[in-house]
Amino acid sequence: MKLKYIFALILFLAALLFYFLRPYQTFSRSGMAMNTIIRMGIKSHNDNVLDDAFSLLSQLDNSLSMYNPSSDVSLINSQAGSSSVDVPPHVADVIRKAVSLHNMTDGVFNPIIGSVTRLWKINQHDGVIPSQESIDEAVKLTDINNLSFHDNSIFLKHKGCVLDLGGIAKGYAGDLIAHLFRVNGIKSALIDLGGNICVIGNNFEGNDWRVGIRDPFEPLSSPALVVHVHDCNVITSGNYERFKIVDGKKFSHFFNPKTGQSVMNDLLSVTVINPDGALSDGLATAFMAMGFNKAHDMIKHLNVNAVLIRNDKTIHASEGLRDIVSGNKFQIEFF
Repeated sequence: MKLKYIFALILFLAALLFYFLRPYQTFSRSGMAMNTIIRMGIKSHNDNVLDDAFSLLSQLDNSLSMYNPSSDVSLINSQAGSSSVDVPPHVADVIRKAVSLHNMTDGVFNPIIGSVTRLWKINQHDGVIPSQESIDEAVKLTDINNLSFHDNSIFLKHKGCVLDLGGIAKGYAGDLIAHLFRVNGIKSALIDLGGNICVIGNNFEGNDWRVGIRDPFEPLSSPALVVHVHDCNVITSGNYERFKIVDGKKFSHFFNPKTGQSVMNDLLSVTVINPDGALSDGLATAFMAMGFNKAHDMIKHLNVNAVLIRNDKTIHASEGLRDIVSGNKFQIEFF
């Protein structure tokens, strides 16, 4: 009898040893979500968690998109001026983070800018710009005080107010996927949400991840510079992909919430490098709308790491990045 138990114990210990000593492999997956191409790579014993990650992305896409008529955000917008809407905790959470970014950026990041973005229809390339009268009416609806929330209940106070979380949604999604990976024991991963990069740990060879920042003058060429990072987000906003041209004039998808006008300034792209993806996404959007001087001052005030590429082909990077950036296409000025 004792031999039977000893044999069973040996089998159990052998199985346990095999489980913990299984070789790690690299797995990758790509797909479409949030209106962009998604790529993920992990170092793990199996790729099961990638299924969960794409399911989570689908859930977030169905919750946060203002263009999906069945999303929680669309329901909030449809009930504007009428009634509050109870939403899942993650939707309330990202809205709170968006309001915090509004306060942090002196209102430049505005989660209820949707009345303006819908009016301009930047992605439609229809050759039309809205009238000043319609812009003025849309701006009246962007006052942050028109958005109220209590626990998970969200209310837009006036009909026509539009919640638009496009400036933070992908960064927030990256945070949730990174958390999912970590609780599943993943210690090395790359999450690429349409250029919003989130990395966990070191790369698959055990070194820092090398993340390129696109050259806005030649987007298909080699990167403008490379940052060497781990456990971080590298999130870029730029005006070189989404815009429309009317009568020879270029209009970007960044807006001044106080005037409702499309913003074209001396910045071509802004990259924020930070462990918090939602913060990085929102700040990159806000800094682009600010222009170089105000963005430069706010980056120093907030003590965040960022790279600013100007239309005069100069690159400015915060001092905290000095030891982790490389590249010889442009000279980098640190501040």
